Amino acid sequence: MTAAVNKNYNDDAIIRISPGRNTLTVETKGADGSITYKEISPVEFYYTINQSYLPTISMSSGFLPENCLHVSMNSRERTFVLWNPELRADVAYGVREYPDFPIPRMVFGIRILATGRVADCSIGVVADGTPTPETPMFHYPFSNVYQNGDVCSGNNVMPKYGKQTALRNFPRYLLGLPDNDDMYNPANNKLGLAHGDLMEHLKDKNPAYYYSDILIPNGKTLDDFINRR
Repeated sequence: MTAAVNKNYNDDAIIRISPGRNTLTVETKGADGSITYKEISPVEFYYTINQSYLPTISMSSGFLPENCLHVSMNSRERTFVLWNPELRADVAYGVREYPDFPIPRMVFGIRILATGRVADCSIGVVADGTPTPETPMFHYPFSNVYQNGDVCSGNNVMPKYGKQTALRNFPRYLLGLPDNDDMYNPANNKLGLAHGDLMEHLKDKNPAYYYSDILIPNGKTLDDFINRR
């Protein structure tokens, strides 16, 4: 046990709690010996303490997957947004397979649990160019994707990744899952084609054709997609 010392408490503030009035009274002493009182709410007290706290613990992202635009994390999960450099993919619609099918430029949101299992995901279509927060976005022209970009994976089990760098393979995996007509909307392509007709129409086209003749802007930006707005 250390010996007691005579400490000068003149610079300290005294906080008095009044549960009945749901307030706190802060008592401070000035250099001239005068005492002042100020009533604050518990919410004000919380923000004062929170803003004065300097955390010393940081979380490391680890080595990120290729083309990672954004990552957010906590102790339970991490969410990545990946820009997909590929403009062709092996896709399927029902029983029809379309190898090396042209696709527009896409971004993928992936929420992965601490176990490495993909919990859910989203897809967005962006302008063809270097991505920035202001990059315009378009309606997804195919199926199995909600208006907010969330993917309906049906009965497909999402993969588990031992290393988060392996997430670079996720876009190819997701695009390879067979599509059906769930949530397909012909109003999401300029030609108003049915799903099967759209696939047949696009199979021999150049990816740039999407931007001239197919895609419809949805009024959002890549920043909206990243922040789930």
